[in-house]
Amino acid sequence: MTIALAQEYLHGRLAELGYEGNYYLRLRHYVLQPMELITIDADIQVFLLVQPPVMIRVQSAFGIYDLTVDNVNELQYEHLGKIEVENYAPYLQHAQFIQVIIKTNDHAPDRRKI
Repeated sequence: MTIALAQEYLHGRLAELGYEGNYYLRLRHYVLQPMELITIDADIQVFLLVQPPVMIRVQSAFGIYDLTVDNVNELQYEHLGKIEVENYAPYLQHAQFIQVIIKTNDHAPDRRKI
């Protein structure tokens, strides 16, 4: 998914969730060392994976993105909550996300709504 497509997707997705105009977008670019696993705490934030490399796994309550798995029906680009990002390649890789930050808690009374 390109950044331009992700922005268009997020605009519509956040409008349907009732957050239209009440959020900030931030590009997050993680540099993962070989075989590194990081955890991102995105409580009421949405992380959208863009331009993913091949040998990387991203997993959250929303699902999994991993091009090497063959036992899932759909790969997820949208993640929130506790997000695990793993580089299982023997070389450095980059993982890019667009982070959606809701402006105030007034716009997110129910954290499960996102």
